[in-house]
Amino acid sequence: MDKSEFFVMSWIDYTIFTFMLVLSACIGMYYGFKKGKNNTIEEYLFAGRNIPVVPVILSNMASNISTVALVLLPVEAYYYGGQMLFTSLGEILSSLMMYFFYLPVFYELKYTSIFEYLEKRFNKPTRLLASAIYTFTQIVYALIIMYAAILAIIKAVPLPFYVLSSLVCLLCTTYTVMGGLRGVVWSDTIQALFMYLSIIAIIAITVSNAGGVTKVIDTANKGGRLDILNFDPSPFSRYSSWSICLSAGFFSIYNNCVNTGIIQRYLSLPTYSKAKMVALCTGLANSFIVFISVMVGISVYSLYHNCDPFLSKELDNIDQLIPHHVIKLDNKPPGLAGLYFAGILSAALSSLSTMMNSLSGILFDDFVKPLLSPECSNKQSNAWIKSIAVALGLIVTLGIFGLNPSAGTFQLYRTLTSLTGGLIIFVFAFGVFYRKANVKSVVIGALAGVITSTWLGVGSQNAVESGKIKYITKIVSIEGCPANLSQVLNITTSGSGEYKSPMEFADDVPYPYRISFTLLIIIGVLVSFFVGLIVSLFTTDAKKVDQSLLIPQIRKPIGTKNDYESVYIKYEVKEIRKDSIDLPE
Repeated sequence: MDKSEFFVMSWIDYTIFTFMLVLSACIGMYYGFKKGKNNTIEEYLFAGRNIPVVPVILSNMASNISTVALVLLPVEAYYYGGQMLFTSLGEILSSLMMYFFYLPVFYELKYTSIFEYLEKRFNKPTRLLASAIYTFTQIVYALIIMYAAILAIIKAVPLPFYVLSSLVCLLCTTYTVMGGLRGVVWSDTIQALFMYLSIIAIIAITVSNAGGVTKVIDTANKGGRLDILNFDPSPFSRYSSWSICLSAGFFSIYNNCVNTGIIQRYLSLPTYSKAKMVALCTGLANSFIVFISVMVGISVYSLYHNCDPFLSKELDNIDQLIPHHVIKLDNKPPGLAGLYFAGILSAALSSLSTMMNSLSGILFDDFVKPLLSPECSNKQSNAWIKSIAVALGLIVTLGIFGLNPSAGTFQLYRTLTSLTGGLIIFVFAFGVFYRKANVKSVVIGALAGVITSTWLGVGSQNAVESGKIKYITKIVSIEGCPANLSQVLNITTSGSGEYKSPMEFADDVPYPYRISFTLLIIIGVLVSFFVGLIVSLFTTDAKKVDQSLLIPQIRKPIGTKNDYESVYIKYEVKEIRKDSIDLPE
């Protein structure tokens, strides 16, 4: 049977898919053409600071979860087991970190660029260095999630890969530039609904086709997919429960607590109490969709446990497993495939639009604005910001042509983000948590961490691409495939039945390069903190620390109340005064 027939959608599917794209574009264009809007930097970047709570929660979720959850996490769960569920705990951890530590600092300061914090806390070179590295990391992230999304849907859309990717990126650039943050948030809200509906529908119908919940659990258990509590202490195992939980926590802190696009949304809320509510709800929303995504992978395994599509050569890329499954799924209602592919593309578009909107503000504030005349008008500044957003969209559009994730898209995403994401986590955490942090300690610590993680990451990735490191999946089989297929392939099973996730190494691979890619971001941050703390013991900084730049829990007491209370009490009173009567602040 020809493979292509598995990737043919009905007119209903194409209608739903197209409707999502058109609706997202129309929302952005609506706010672009709406009179009185988007003509100021405040409106473009912060939507007048009056966005409702629910859209911000959904927008945060859509921006953070992206294609990783809808396409890549189910594949990892399918091949490596349900221990990926521990990723959900990382989302909860980051929401608590945001609630108690980061939000009180950033919401009170209200900087246009959160990297202004680094200038106030340390100096301007630190700000510019971190801003440049963050920009690079976010562009790479956008490239990977767009690549994964287009790869997932390409066989369902009758267009060449690079034609489709270019059209989608340019469409996203258009509605992001026109609509500003308000358009991005409301587009994300619609896209988040597509994401939730699609993934819940997929798991429900998959379980039904597999024979019910009991059958799914029984099959997954026999295949080792429910070996969740794997606390293998070896750093050379691809996955273990503890490494997944910790690394997910660090990645979630990077994606939620020091992500300028997410901070930008919190600052668009009218009050601090609403921002706190959004912080907790975002963690729950992210955790839920990650949990469902992992369960999709386990459910899909129950259908293909004896005829794996990749082992049988029906697929040439494991990242297309879930889209392949959706197309082949029996008894699916009309439009389900279109809804799922719309959800995948929605996830990618929300991340891309967030990146363009937030980075345009950062790059303008950190690099362009200092070069402009002090008399530069608000209109001119706004034009610069939108021009930067257009340039970012073009960079992503062209950058997709250079991607080739031979070790798997999920691993590529985690590895590349680890190299510089750890640096961003460190410079902000060192500043807000450690009172004695100074310029020398933060710079030397950051360099030590990024050099270490880059050394390990590049060495490991090269070993994988050269075949010197091989990852062994859980057992997959084609014993249930047609007999002639098994004879042609001369193989019936592959993988390992061990409790842990084994790896094979060539003898000449150095031990540091054998460390799992999941640990790279943790190692980078820990090395930075260790070196930074040591340097701070032998260096001093005459610059007095502004208490507002520290987490409330370590600020010096003010009167009978600690500063933790004063942060949000002061701000809520300030908001009440501004809303009720015109008093000077």
